[in-house]
Amino acid sequence: MQLDATLRTTAPPAQVLGYVADLADYPQWISLVHSATAVPAAAVPTWDVELRAKVGPFARSKRLRMVRTAHDTTNPARIVFERRELDGREHAAWRLEVTVNTTAPGVTELVMQLRYDGRFFVSVVEAILQQNIDAGRSKLAALLEG
Repeated sequence: MQLDATLRTTAPPAQVLGYVADLADYPQWISLVHSATAVPAAAVPTWDVELRAKVGPFARSKRLRMVRTAHDTTNPARIVFERRELDGREHAAWRLEVTVNTTAPGVTELVMQLRYDGRFFVSVVEAILQQNIDAGRSKLAALLEG
């Protein structure tokens, strides 16, 4: 499953990057990311992330160890986060690719592509992710414009 989301804003690219380059900042604008804690001893930027969503009366959470595998802040900027667990088991892939680009004078475009290769309840997961992405886009736009 791959979900794409785009946000166009008048905020400068550096300001947009300030919200998307560090997963620890995500909980302030996307409720699906309940927490994202930097792993200080990691050789590359790494976060312990807890995703949490409510479906009807049920709440589900998922813990992921995410590593920033690409970080280029030139225009267009490109940042990639990928799941990298240390338990030796094979896990479904999670990959978030973020692109920040100046598309016209005074216009910055943020494109986020989330890929999840899990096989269980994909239609439910996709619906939950899409709902959270839409709400997160609105919150991030308000933060950038405010």
